[in-house]
Amino acid sequence: MKKFASFIGFLSCMAVAVLAQQEKIKITHGPYLHNVGENSATIVWTTNQPAVSWVEIAPNDGSHFYAKEREKFFDSPLGKKQITKLHRITVDSLSPATEYNFRVFSREVLKRGDNNQTFYGNVASTAVYKVEPLKFKTLDTSKKEVKFSVVNDIHADFKRLESLLKHSPKDSDFLVLNGDMVSQMESEDQIMKGFVDTLVDFTKSSMPLFYARGNHESRGNFSEEFINYFPTPTGKPYYTFRHGKVFFIVLDGGEDKPDSDIEYFGTANFDKYRSDQAKWLQSVVNSQEYKSAPVRIVITHIPPAWGSWHGSVDFKKKFATILNGADVDVILSGHLHKHEFYPASSSGFEAPNVVNSNTDIMNVSVNSEEIKIDFIGADGKPSHPSKIFKLNSGKQ
Repeated sequence: MKKFASFIGFLSCMAVAVLAQQEKIKITHGPYLHNVGENSATIVWTTNQPAVSWVEIAPNDGSHFYAKEREKFFDSPLGKKQITKLHRITVDSLSPATEYNFRVFSREVLKRGDNNQTFYGNVASTAVYKVEPLKFKTLDTSKKEVKFSVVNDIHADFKRLESLLKHSPKDSDFLVLNGDMVSQMESEDQIMKGFVDTLVDFTKSSMPLFYARGNHESRGNFSEEFINYFPTPTGKPYYTFRHGKVFFIVLDGGEDKPDSDIEYFGTANFDKYRSDQAKWLQSVVNSQEYKSAPVRIVITHIPPAWGSWHGSVDFKKKFATILNGADVDVILSGHLHKHEFYPASSSGFEAPNVVNSNTDIMNVSVNSEEIKIDFIGADGKPSHPSKIFKLNSGKQ
Protein backbone atom coordinates (compact mmCIF):
# COMPACT_ATOMS: atom_id res chain seq x y z
CA MET A 1 0.00 0.00 0.00
CA LYS A 2 2.85 2.37 0.85
CA LYS A 3 4.48 1.61 -2.50
CA PHE A 4 1.18 2.31 -4.29
CA ALA A 5 0.74 5.63 -2.45
CA SER A 6 4.30 6.59 -3.31
CA PHE A 7 3.68 5.71 -6.94
CA ILE A 8 0.53 7.88 -7.02
CA GLY A 9 2.45 10.72 -5.42
CA PHE A 10 5.19 10.32 -8.02
CA LEU A 11 2.64 10.50 -10.84
CA SER A 12 1.11 13.66 -9.35
CA CYS A 13 4.52 15.30 -9.15
CA MET A 14 5.29 14.26 -12.71
CA ALA A 15 1.97 15.71 -13.90
CA VAL A 16 2.74 19.03 -12.25
CA ALA A 17 6.24 18.97 -13.70
CA VAL A 18 4.88 18.39 -17.21
CA LEU A 19 2.38 21.20 -16.80
CA ALA A 20 5.14 23.48 -15.55
CA GLN A 21 6.93 23.00 -18.88
CA GLN A 22 4.16 24.76 -20.79
CA GLU A 23 4.64 28.30 -21.99
CA LYS A 24 5.59 30.62 -19.15
CA ILE A 25 2.73 32.79 -17.97
CA LYS A 26 2.70 36.36 -19.26
CA ILE A 27 0.33 39.28 -19.64
CA THR A 28 -0.79 39.15 -23.26
CA HIS A 29 -2.98 42.27 -23.49
CA GLY A 30 -3.58 45.27 -21.29
CA PRO A 31 -4.05 46.36 -18.65
CA TYR A 32 -6.62 49.00 -19.57
CA LEU A 33 -9.00 51.11 -17.54
CA HIS A 34 -12.76 50.90 -17.98
CA ASN A 35 -15.65 51.88 -15.75
CA VAL A 36 -13.72 54.56 -13.81
CA GLY A 37 -15.79 56.65 -11.42
CA GLU A 38 -15.29 58.91 -8.43
CA ASN A 39 -14.80 56.03 -6.00
CA SER A 40 -13.83 53.01 -8.10
CA ALA A 41 -12.12 51.78 -11.25
CA THR A 42 -12.09 48.50 -13.17
CA ILE A 43 -8.80 47.25 -14.55
CA VAL A 44 -8.81 44.62 -17.32
CA TRP A 45 -6.04 42.44 -18.76
CA THR A 46 -5.47 38.98 -20.21
CA THR A 47 -2.90 36.25 -19.73
CA ASN A 48 -1.83 33.28 -21.83
CA GLN A 49 -2.46 30.82 -18.96
CA PRO A 50 -5.28 30.48 -16.39
CA ALA A 51 -4.41 32.39 -13.24
CA VAL A 52 -5.59 33.90 -9.98
CA SER A 53 -5.11 37.64 -10.34
CA TRP A 54 -5.15 40.73 -8.21
CA VAL A 55 -4.51 44.47 -8.26
CA GLU A 56 -2.40 46.30 -5.70
CA ILE A 57 -3.09 49.99 -5.31
CA ALA A 58 -1.54 52.92 -3.47
CA PRO A 59 -2.19 56.68 -3.38
CA ASN A 60 0.30 58.67 -5.44
CA ASP A 61 1.48 60.50 -2.31
CA GLY A 62 5.21 60.48 -2.99
CA SER A 63 5.92 57.31 -1.03
CA HIS A 64 7.42 54.26 -2.73
CA PHE A 65 5.02 51.50 -3.67
CA TYR A 66 7.00 49.23 -1.35
CA ALA A 67 6.79 51.63 1.61
CA LYS A 68 4.24 49.35 3.27
CA GLU A 69 1.81 46.53 2.59
CA ARG A 70 -0.65 47.62 -0.11
CA GLU A 71 -4.27 46.53 -0.31
CA LYS A 72 -5.01 43.71 -2.75
CA PHE A 73 -8.20 43.49 -4.82
CA PHE A 74 -9.23 40.14 -6.33
CA ASP A 75 -11.80 39.04 -8.90
CA SER A 76 -14.02 37.05 -6.54
CA PRO A 77 -17.68 37.92 -7.25
CA LEU A 78 -19.07 34.89 -5.40
CA GLY A 79 -16.45 34.71 -2.70
CA LYS A 80 -13.99 32.53 -4.60
CA LYS A 81 -11.09 33.92 -6.59
CA GLN A 82 -11.61 33.41 -10.30
CA ILE A 83 -9.19 31.21 -12.24
CA THR A 84 -9.26 32.52 -15.78
CA LYS A 85 -7.30 34.12 -18.60
CA LEU A 86 -9.48 37.27 -18.63
CA HIS A 87 -9.01 39.37 -15.54
CA ARG A 88 -11.46 42.15 -14.60
CA ILE A 89 -10.89 43.60 -11.17
CA THR A 90 -12.73 46.53 -9.65
CA VAL A 91 -10.94 48.52 -6.97
CA ASP A 92 -13.31 50.48 -4.76
CA SER A 93 -13.47 52.71 -1.68
CA LEU A 94 -11.34 55.25 -3.53
CA SER A 95 -11.40 59.03 -3.10
CA PRO A 96 -12.66 61.39 -5.85
CA ALA A 97 -10.18 63.42 -7.87
CA THR A 98 -7.26 61.37 -6.54
CA GLU A 99 -4.34 59.88 -8.42
CA TYR A 100 -3.42 56.29 -7.59
CA ASN A 101 -0.49 54.04 -8.43
CA PHE A 102 -1.31 50.46 -9.31
CA ARG A 103 0.18 47.19 -10.47
CA VAL A 104 -1.42 43.93 -11.55
CA PHE A 105 -0.43 40.33 -10.79
CA SER A 106 -1.46 36.97 -12.26
CA ARG A 107 -0.41 33.77 -10.47
CA GLU A 108 -0.57 30.81 -12.82
CA VAL A 109 -2.72 27.84 -11.83
CA LEU A 110 -1.04 24.69 -13.13
CA LYS A 111 -3.50 22.12 -11.90
CA ARG A 112 -6.58 21.72 -9.74
CA GLY A 113 -7.26 18.57 -7.74
CA ASP A 114 -9.96 17.31 -5.42
CA ASN A 115 -11.20 19.34 -2.44
CA ASN A 116 -9.92 22.66 -3.85
CA GLN A 117 -6.33 21.44 -4.02
CA THR A 118 -4.54 23.91 -6.28
CA PHE A 119 -1.02 23.80 -7.75
CA TYR A 120 0.47 27.19 -8.63
CA GLY A 121 3.20 28.20 -11.02
CA ASN A 122 4.93 31.49 -11.80
CA VAL A 123 3.61 35.03 -11.43
CA ALA A 124 3.31 37.60 -14.23
CA SER A 125 2.98 41.27 -13.37
CA THR A 126 3.43 44.82 -14.52
CA ALA A 127 6.74 46.42 -13.58
CA VAL A 128 7.01 48.63 -10.51
CA TYR A 129 10.29 48.08 -8.66
CA LYS A 130 12.67 49.70 -11.15
CA VAL A 131 10.17 51.79 -13.13
CA GLU A 132 7.30 54.11 -12.35
CA PRO A 133 4.10 52.22 -11.51
CA LEU A 134 1.01 52.63 -13.63
CA LYS A 135 -1.32 55.44 -12.61
CA PHE A 136 -4.93 56.56 -12.92
CA LYS A 137 -7.05 59.34 -11.51
CA THR A 138 -10.60 59.00 -10.28
CA LEU A 139 -13.27 61.25 -11.75
CA ASP A 140 -13.86 64.70 -10.29
CA THR A 141 -17.32 66.33 -10.24
CA SER A 142 -15.78 69.64 -9.14
CA LYS A 143 -13.47 69.95 -12.15
CA LYS A 144 -14.06 73.27 -13.90
CA GLU A 145 -13.19 72.13 -17.44
CA VAL A 146 -13.71 68.71 -18.98
CA LYS A 147 -11.79 67.51 -22.03
CA PHE A 148 -12.22 64.24 -23.87
CA SER A 149 -11.80 62.71 -27.32
CA VAL A 150 -14.11 60.48 -29.36
CA VAL A 151 -13.31 57.91 -32.05
CA ASN A 152 -15.78 55.64 -33.81
CA ASP A 153 -16.30 53.27 -36.74
CA ILE A 154 -12.69 52.11 -36.78
CA HIS A 155 -13.67 48.57 -37.91
CA ALA A 156 -10.37 47.11 -36.66
CA ASP A 157 -8.25 49.47 -38.75
CA PHE A 158 -5.73 49.93 -35.95
CA LYS A 159 -3.35 51.92 -38.15
CA ARG A 160 -6.04 54.55 -38.74
CA LEU A 161 -6.87 54.54 -35.05
CA GLU A 162 -3.22 55.06 -34.21
CA SER A 163 -2.96 58.04 -36.55
CA LEU A 164 -6.12 59.65 -35.12
CA LEU A 165 -5.11 59.22 -31.49
CA LYS A 166 -1.98 61.27 -32.12
CA HIS A 167 -4.25 64.31 -32.29
CA SER A 168 -6.02 63.86 -28.98
CA PRO A 169 -5.04 66.72 -26.65
CA LYS A 170 -2.38 65.78 -24.12
CA ASP A 171 -4.62 66.93 -21.28
CA SER A 172 -7.69 64.89 -22.25
CA ASP A 173 -9.42 63.36 -19.25
CA PHE A 174 -10.64 60.22 -21.01
CA LEU A 175 -11.34 58.60 -24.38
CA VAL A 176 -14.77 57.61 -25.73
CA LEU A 177 -15.15 54.72 -28.16
CA ASN A 178 -18.44 55.46 -29.91
CA GLY A 179 -19.12 52.10 -31.50
CA ASP A 180 -18.12 49.87 -34.40
CA MET A 181 -14.53 49.51 -33.34
CA VAL A 182 -14.74 46.13 -35.12
CA SER A 183 -16.93 44.92 -37.98
CA GLN A 184 -18.06 42.00 -35.85
CA MET A 185 -16.79 40.34 -32.70
CA GLU A 186 -15.30 36.93 -33.50
CA SER A 187 -12.57 36.35 -30.92
CA GLU A 188 -10.51 37.88 -28.16
CA ASP A 189 -7.50 38.01 -30.44
CA GLN A 190 -9.45 39.97 -33.05
CA ILE A 191 -10.60 42.54 -30.49
CA MET A 192 -7.16 43.00 -29.01
CA LYS A 193 -5.25 43.26 -32.27
CA GLY A 194 -8.04 45.24 -33.94
CA PHE A 195 -7.99 48.16 -31.49
CA VAL A 196 -7.37 47.37 -27.81
CA ASP A 197 -3.59 46.94 -28.09
CA THR A 198 -3.43 50.29 -29.86
CA LEU A 199 -5.49 51.88 -27.08
CA VAL A 200 -3.22 50.41 -24.40
CA ASP A 201 -0.16 51.87 -26.15
CA PHE A 202 -1.86 55.25 -26.43
CA THR A 203 -3.29 55.47 -22.91
CA LYS A 204 -0.23 53.92 -21.22
CA SER A 205 -2.81 51.99 -19.16
CA SER A 206 -3.60 55.26 -17.37
CA MET A 207 -6.41 57.01 -19.28
CA PRO A 208 -9.99 55.81 -18.69
CA LEU A 209 -11.96 54.39 -21.60
CA PHE A 210 -15.74 54.70 -21.98
CA TYR A 211 -17.36 52.50 -24.63
CA ALA A 212 -20.70 53.01 -26.39
CA ARG A 213 -21.52 49.73 -28.12
CA GLY A 214 -22.26 50.01 -31.83
CA ASN A 215 -24.45 47.78 -33.95
CA HIS A 216 -21.41 45.90 -35.27
CA GLU A 217 -20.31 44.93 -31.76
CA SER A 218 -23.65 43.12 -31.57
CA ARG A 219 -22.57 40.78 -34.37
CA GLY A 220 -20.27 37.77 -34.45
CA ASN A 221 -19.77 34.58 -32.46
CA PHE A 222 -17.93 36.46 -29.69
CA SER A 223 -20.37 39.35 -29.36
CA GLU A 224 -21.95 38.02 -26.16
CA GLU A 225 -18.58 38.55 -24.47
CA PHE A 226 -18.65 42.33 -25.01
CA ILE A 227 -19.64 43.26 -21.46
CA ASN A 228 -16.94 40.98 -20.00
CA TYR A 229 -14.20 42.93 -21.72
CA PHE A 230 -15.82 46.34 -21.26
CA PRO A 231 -17.67 46.20 -17.91
CA THR A 232 -19.96 49.02 -16.78
CA PRO A 233 -21.68 50.07 -13.53
CA THR A 234 -25.02 48.69 -14.74
CA GLY A 235 -23.71 45.44 -16.18
CA LYS A 236 -25.23 46.57 -19.50
CA PRO A 237 -23.77 48.52 -22.46
CA TYR A 238 -25.88 51.53 -21.32
CA TYR A 239 -24.79 53.44 -18.23
CA THR A 240 -24.01 56.90 -16.84
CA PHE A 241 -21.06 58.73 -15.31
CA ARG A 242 -20.34 62.24 -14.08
CA HIS A 243 -17.15 64.24 -14.57
CA GLY A 244 -16.85 67.93 -13.86
CA LYS A 245 -20.08 69.73 -14.67
CA VAL A 246 -21.12 67.07 -17.16
CA PHE A 247 -23.54 64.21 -16.62
CA PHE A 248 -22.94 61.64 -19.36
CA ILE A 249 -25.55 59.15 -20.55
CA VAL A 250 -24.19 56.34 -22.73
CA LEU A 251 -27.00 54.67 -24.68
CA ASP A 252 -27.06 51.53 -26.80
CA GLY A 253 -29.25 51.71 -29.89
CA GLY A 254 -28.74 48.02 -30.65
CA GLU A 255 -29.06 46.74 -34.20
CA ASP A 256 -30.31 48.85 -37.10
CA LYS A 257 -32.61 46.33 -38.84
CA PRO A 258 -35.77 44.52 -37.65
CA ASP A 259 -35.15 41.64 -35.26
CA SER A 260 -36.52 39.25 -37.88
CA ASP A 261 -33.93 40.23 -40.49
CA ILE A 262 -32.15 37.23 -41.99
CA GLU A 263 -28.77 38.74 -41.10
CA TYR A 264 -29.39 37.97 -37.40
CA PHE A 265 -30.32 34.29 -37.94
CA GLY A 266 -33.08 34.40 -35.32
CA THR A 267 -30.81 35.65 -32.50
CA ALA A 268 -31.93 39.31 -32.25
CA ASN A 269 -34.29 40.66 -29.59
CA PHE A 270 -33.45 44.35 -29.70
CA ASP A 271 -36.99 45.74 -29.65
CA LYS A 272 -37.45 44.37 -26.12
CA TYR A 273 -33.92 45.47 -25.22
CA ARG A 274 -34.63 49.07 -26.24
CA SER A 275 -37.93 49.03 -24.31
CA ASP A 276 -36.13 47.91 -21.15
CA GLN A 277 -33.43 50.50 -21.71
CA ALA A 278 -36.05 53.25 -22.11
CA LYS A 279 -37.45 52.43 -18.65
CA TRP A 280 -33.96 52.69 -17.24
CA LEU A 281 -33.40 56.00 -19.05
CA GLN A 282 -36.60 57.45 -17.60
CA SER A 283 -35.36 56.65 -14.10
CA VAL A 284 -32.04 58.32 -14.89
CA VAL A 285 -33.52 61.63 -16.06
CA ASN A 286 -35.84 61.62 -13.04
CA SER A 287 -32.90 61.29 -10.64
CA GLN A 288 -31.55 64.15 -8.57
CA GLU A 289 -28.04 63.40 -9.81
CA TYR A 290 -29.14 64.10 -13.35
CA LYS A 291 -31.30 67.11 -12.56
CA SER A 292 -28.56 68.81 -10.54
CA ALA A 293 -25.94 68.49 -13.29
CA PRO A 294 -25.22 71.80 -15.10
CA VAL A 295 -24.44 70.03 -18.42
CA ARG A 296 -25.93 66.85 -19.96
CA ILE A 297 -24.34 64.98 -22.86
CA VAL A 298 -25.75 61.84 -24.49
CA ILE A 299 -23.42 59.45 -26.32
CA THR A 300 -24.98 56.88 -28.67
CA HIS A 301 -23.55 55.23 -31.77
CA ILE A 302 -26.45 55.48 -34.23
CA PRO A 303 -27.59 59.13 -34.60
CA PRO A 304 -31.09 59.47 -33.07
CA ALA A 305 -31.91 62.30 -35.47
CA TRP A 306 -31.07 60.24 -38.56
CA GLY A 307 -32.58 57.48 -40.56
CA SER A 308 -35.68 55.56 -41.51
CA TRP A 309 -34.29 52.08 -40.78
CA HIS A 310 -36.09 50.13 -38.09
CA GLY A 311 -33.43 50.57 -35.38
CA SER A 312 -33.53 54.36 -35.71
CA VAL A 313 -37.33 54.48 -35.88
CA ASP A 314 -37.73 52.28 -32.81
CA PHE A 315 -35.10 54.30 -30.93
CA LYS A 316 -36.89 57.55 -31.71
CA LYS A 317 -40.25 56.07 -30.73
CA LYS A 318 -39.00 54.91 -27.34
CA PHE A 319 -36.39 57.52 -26.40
CA ALA A 320 -37.41 60.86 -27.96
CA THR A 321 -40.09 61.81 -25.45
CA ILE A 322 -37.76 61.02 -22.57
CA LEU A 323 -34.77 62.93 -23.90
CA ASN A 324 -36.82 65.86 -25.17
CA GLY A 325 -38.00 66.64 -21.67
CA ALA A 326 -34.57 66.25 -20.12
CA ASP A 327 -32.70 69.41 -21.24
CA VAL A 328 -29.94 67.51 -23.05
CA ASP A 329 -27.26 69.88 -24.32
CA VAL A 330 -25.85 67.75 -27.16
CA ILE A 331 -25.96 64.20 -28.55
CA LEU A 332 -22.73 62.68 -29.92
CA SER A 333 -22.92 59.89 -32.52
CA GLY A 334 -21.09 58.02 -35.28
CA HIS A 335 -22.32 55.20 -37.56
CA LEU A 336 -22.64 57.16 -40.82
CA HIS A 337 -18.91 57.15 -41.70
CA LYS A 338 -19.22 60.84 -42.51
CA HIS A 339 -19.62 64.10 -40.68
CA GLU A 340 -23.20 65.29 -40.19
CA PHE A 341 -24.98 67.82 -38.01
CA TYR A 342 -28.65 67.88 -37.06
CA PRO A 343 -29.58 71.18 -35.39
CA ALA A 344 -31.80 71.25 -32.33
CA SER A 345 -35.47 70.38 -32.99
CA SER A 346 -34.80 69.57 -36.65
CA SER A 347 -35.41 65.81 -36.58
CA GLY A 348 -37.61 65.04 -33.62
CA PHE A 349 -35.03 65.70 -30.91
CA GLU A 350 -34.71 68.95 -28.99
CA ALA A 351 -30.95 68.56 -28.58
CA PRO A 352 -28.50 69.04 -31.46
CA ASN A 353 -27.01 65.79 -32.78
CA VAL A 354 -23.35 65.89 -33.84
CA VAL A 355 -22.11 62.96 -35.96
CA ASN A 356 -18.40 62.22 -36.18
CA SER A 357 -16.95 60.61 -39.29
CA ASN A 358 -14.78 57.49 -39.26
CA THR A 359 -11.74 59.46 -40.45
CA ASP A 360 -11.71 62.13 -37.73
CA ILE A 361 -11.08 62.32 -34.04
CA MET A 362 -13.60 64.50 -32.23
CA ASN A 363 -12.06 66.58 -29.44
CA VAL A 364 -14.57 67.99 -26.97
CA SER A 365 -14.07 70.59 -24.25
CA VAL A 366 -16.70 71.79 -21.79
CA ASN A 367 -16.40 74.77 -19.46
CA SER A 368 -18.92 76.96 -17.65
CA GLU A 369 -19.83 78.84 -20.83
CA GLU A 370 -19.80 76.45 -23.75
CA ILE A 371 -19.31 73.04 -25.31
CA LYS A 372 -16.70 73.21 -28.08
CA ILE A 373 -16.19 70.34 -30.53
CA ASP A 374 -13.25 70.15 -32.93
CA PHE A 375 -12.89 67.64 -35.76
CA ILE A 376 -9.32 66.64 -36.62
CA GLY A 377 -8.23 64.37 -39.45
CA ALA A 378 -5.34 61.90 -39.52
CA ASP A 379 -3.13 64.67 -40.94
CA GLY A 380 -3.66 66.77 -37.81
CA LYS A 381 -5.66 69.43 -39.64
CA PRO A 382 -9.25 70.51 -38.91
CA SER A 383 -11.58 68.68 -41.27
CA HIS A 384 -14.75 70.66 -40.45
CA PRO A 385 -15.56 73.92 -38.68
CA SER A 386 -15.82 73.62 -34.91
CA LYS A 387 -19.23 73.33 -33.30
CA ILE A 388 -19.87 75.59 -30.32
CA PHE A 389 -22.93 75.28 -28.10
CA LYS A 390 -23.49 78.05 -25.58
CA LEU A 391 -24.62 76.94 -22.17
CA ASN A 392 -27.34 78.59 -20.09
CA SER A 393 -28.38 80.75 -23.03
CA GLY A 394 -30.25 78.39 -25.33
CA LYS A 395 -28.80 75.89 -27.74
CA GLN A 396 -26.90 76.91 -30.83
